[in-house]
Amino acid sequence: MTETDRPLFCELPVLEGTAVRSAWGHYGPDDALGAVNLLTPEVVRAAAGLVRAGDRFVLSLPLGTPDPPFFGREPLEHDSFATMPGSTDDRLDSFYPQAGTQWDALGHHGYVAEPGYYNGRSESDVLERGELGIDGPAEKGIVTRGVLLDVPRYFAARTEEYRPDTRVEIGADLLMAVAEAQGVELRTGDILCIRTGWIEHYKSLDRTARVDLAEASNRLAFETPGLAPAADIGRLVWDNGVVAVAMDNPGIEPFPPPMTGGDQPAPDSENLVHTQLLTALGVLLGEFFDFDDLAAACASDGRYDFLFTSAPLRIIGGIGSPPNAIAIR
Repeated sequence: MTETDRPLFCELPVLEGTAVRSAWGHYGPDDALGAVNLLTPEVVRAAAGLVRAGDRFVLSLPLGTPDPPFFGREPLEHDSFATMPGSTDDRLDSFYPQAGTQWDALGHHGYVAEPGYYNGRSESDVLERGELGIDGPAEKGIVTRGVLLDVPRYFAARTEEYRPDTRVEIGADLLMAVAEAQGVELRTGDILCIRTGWIEHYKSLDRTARVDLAEASNRLAFETPGLAPAADIGRLVWDNGVVAVAMDNPGIEPFPPPMTGGDQPAPDSENLVHTQLLTALGVLLGEFFDFDDLAAACASDGRYDFLFTSAPLRIIGGIGSPPNAIAIR
């Protein structure tokens, strides 16, 4: 199927036994790249034309941030040492590629039923055979147009209350309102970068508050803004040909995420943006991105699109990777 035959989101089939619309098979029955297939040479050439001043903005936090790490991960250990007189080396231990600024590979999240991962892969395909790994998009790198939607500045301009340390559902209509206010439109092949202000909030916390927040993350007992409801976000992303969504919060969804009922509540997989975008549509997700300096530059001249480059680590079968992402204006 060519992209000229691309169906609308409302025309996509649903995954069996769910209400989640799926693009499985759209890029071919054996596809393992998903929306990264949209990064054609034409898309890359057009994105390169966005560079004017040559200003560069690193979008990744330093390795080891957040500190302490979230969701029960061990802290990164960095050891530098001499190997012989006049020569040094170093080593990383307890390095979790998804502990800080990261891309989720398509093999990171699946629907609970089998086959539950993108394009019909099973958990065994992901864990034992290394399918849907981050090495797929890393092979050529991710270079395209990035678009930043700055949610806290949108609310501030309207003198409306907004707090990045509370649970706020950022829906498709709000995102489109931000885009309209900024004078920017989405195009096929874009990386959609969404600033919630959470990283700026995190930077303001003292050590005690960061320790408390990390502990609360183990129980999903903290609050952040995030994307919801999932189906509306899926429609926006698919119908605009977005390749990836990168955010500055810990997990794309608002926290706490949508939960199931019952005696032992758990994240409601069918209503998660992870399920809709990563699993069903093959759209990469990025978390803990740092957009603060980029956002200030965009606000200063009103240009909210830029050349976006990312070179994930080529970890064969890797479940995720630091993005090594740079915005160039």
